[in-house]
Amino acid sequence: MIYTDNRLLSAGLVGGTCSRHHGNMRDISAQNNVYKALNIPPEKILHFHQTHSDKIISITSAQEAAQFAASPEQDADAWLFTVPGWGAAIQTADCVPLFLFDERGRAFALAHCGWRGVVNRLPFKTACALKNTGRCGKIFGWLGPHIQVCCFEVQADVAAQFSPTSLHRKDGKIFVNLNLEILGQLKEAGLNPLDIKTPYYCTCGDEKNFFSWRRDHVRQNLLSFIYKP
Repeated sequence: MIYTDNRLLSAGLVGGTCSRHHGNMRDISAQNNVYKALNIPPEKILHFHQTHSDKIISITSAQEAAQFAASPEQDADAWLFTVPGWGAAIQTADCVPLFLFDERGRAFALAHCGWRGVVNRLPFKTACALKNTGRCGKIFGWLGPHIQVCCFEVQADVAAQFSPTSLHRKDGKIFVNLNLEILGQLKEAGLNPLDIKTPYYCTCGDEKNFFSWRRDHVRQNLLSFIYKP
C-alpha cells in the first residue's frame, strides 16, 4: 500500500509513503520496484544523505537536477523543486515525511523531519523557501506516516526543546505531538492550517503496516517520494 494525499494527484504530482509490504527501502531494488509500478524512471529520482539537519536542496532546472544526480550524495534533509520531469525520495522509520506543494504542482517540497530537524525549524524553513520561489498559489501540506503522540515518549531535556502546547503528559511520562509542532511552524510560515492534513498513521504503533526504529531497533526503512512527470 502507498499512503498518499489525493491533492498530490490533482496537482499533477505522484507521491506518497510506502507501507512495509513493499519491503525494506534500504534496498535499492525494492525502491526501483515501486517506481516501476508507477511508471517513474528511477534515474529521475534524486537522493541525499539524511543528517537530521535544516539544510534544503533546491532544484530549479533540469540541468541542475542532472548534475546533482551525477554527483555524490550531499548531506541535507529537504528537497525543493521548481522544475518538472524530476523528483526525490527520502527514507524514514519514525520521522515525519513532510510533503508541501503548490496547488498546480509548479513547486513542491519533501522534507525528512526527525525531531531534531523539527527543533531546528526545518518545516518552517521549507515552507518559507517554497513560498519564496514566487511560483506558488495556495500551498497544501500532508504529513505521511510517522511516530505519533501515543508512542513518542521523551525525556525532559528533549521535551524542553518543544513548544509546551505540543507536549502531552500522562502517568508521569512526557510525549511529543509532532503534528502540532509542525502545524505551528507551517502556520507561522503563512500557510493555512486548514490546508495541512495530518492523518493519524503511527509507525511505532502499527507493526502490521510500518517499520519503526523506536519499536524494533532494526534498520528497516519506509520510502517517501514525490515526482512531477
